[in-house]
Amino acid sequence: MKRLIPLITLPIFLVGSEDLSLKVKNLEAQLLQLKEEMRTHQEDLDERFPIIEQNERHAILDKLNISPELLVRMDKMDYTSGLIGDGDATLIDPTDPTSSYRRDRYSKDFEPAGYIRMRLNVNGDFGDVKFYSRLLYANSSQSHERLCILSRDIKSAPGGSAFDLDRAYIDYTPNRYNGGTLTFSFGILPTTGGTPSHFSQNKQRSSMFPALVFDMNTYGAILTKKFYDSLYVRAIVAKAYTLRENFYPYQCNRENIDNATVFGLYSDLSFNFLGNSLLSFGVNVLDDLKAHPYLGPDIDSSHAHELGTMFTYGLGLDINNFLDTQNIVFVHAAASNPNPNGNIDDYKIINPVTELTAGNYPGFTVEDYASGTMISKMGYSFYLGGKYNLNKEFALGAEYNYGSKYWFAATQGAEDIFNKLALRGQAAEVYGSWSFHQNLNAKLGYLYMKENYTGSGWHFGEPATKDATQNIYYLSLEARF
Repeated sequence: MKRLIPLITLPIFLVGSEDLSLKVKNLEAQLLQLKEEMRTHQEDLDERFPIIEQNERHAILDKLNISPELLVRMDKMDYTSGLIGDGDATLIDPTDPTSSYRRDRYSKDFEPAGYIRMRLNVNGDFGDVKFYSRLLYANSSQSHERLCILSRDIKSAPGGSAFDLDRAYIDYTPNRYNGGTLTFSFGILPTTGGTPSHFSQNKQRSSMFPALVFDMNTYGAILTKKFYDSLYVRAIVAKAYTLRENFYPYQCNRENIDNATVFGLYSDLSFNFLGNSLLSFGVNVLDDLKAHPYLGPDIDSSHAHELGTMFTYGLGLDINNFLDTQNIVFVHAAASNPNPNGNIDDYKIINPVTELTAGNYPGFTVEDYASGTMISKMGYSFYLGGKYNLNKEFALGAEYNYGSKYWFAATQGAEDIFNKLALRGQAAEVYGSWSFHQNLNAKLGYLYMKENYTGSGWHFGEPATKDATQNIYYLSLEARF
């Protein structure tokens, strides 16, 4: 019986082996087929992937808007300085008592200066998220007469071009297409070029903050809340800075911000009052403010200090289509309220021969106004003007602003190269513009500035009386696309 069992099971085993061999062959054939299909699919993917990638790039590029701007400008300026205080005793040659005074009692006729500025705006709309950026290039021929304060022997520095990125930020509005009313913005913020300075430039405002209160370069965050369709409230937390000096061919009335933390609360309301009106209000804080004035290539931030906190308040009204016409009227007012911490910035010359301060570093003048704590008294300013549109092509405009003895303007980033809103005195400007093409605009103007006190744009020192005037004639041609 035991011998019969192998004989019986052998055919069964042989049959089972044949089935197993067939299954193995079938599996091998299926694997080969799968391998061939994978190779075919991979070749298809390799062929299609560049097309898919290119389509994705096109999808992004289709959402980007690239718009260049080009400004070419020519300025002709003269300057006359009477007494500063009872007379600034700083001499050009301190070893020669008969030498001319450096800071006052002289006149100067500046050479014509050319200025070119190019901007490249790159913006993208991705639904709830928007992206904005702006590349900036500038060049000026006024390299040997550019550094301030204005003096008979103006110190010079190498001129040349400047290139920077002055906008790069994100706007995020949740549920934007479903009535979202809250926008969070972060990056290099749009805090220069605010109202009403854009009217004379024949363009829309590029900052949501009133220029007389806050016109500085910053990076940080802005939170905007929309109420109905006419009221916006904005809160900002940021760090302030100043673009390189090559961006400013005329560096008077401007400080270089070395440090400042910005806190601000702003609102603007649109309504009908004598036309399409915009009422703007703002409170701005520059905390731990540290800055140094443009006094020449030998003065930098090495000896500047944090002098305290500067508050600025402002209220403004812009009226478009004034009295059912195509004309524009605006009036703005602001006040500055300093809170010094007792620290001192000192650029007063103690040694007239070496022109060094008590700290043994380069100074500016032998007079007291070049040294001190943060200004300790409130200042104020107002800014008003209008624009009369003769027709769609021609317009005439006039503006006037006044700054008090202790006025401090947070306008270190002003697009106006003369930064007239920082003046401790008064400025008047008239201009005519010609939009001879939808993308081209020419402008001819005259700017008069009268300084009543020293330190326009400065945050430190006790201002001294000053009797100085400037006459600026300019012609510009601008293209926007």
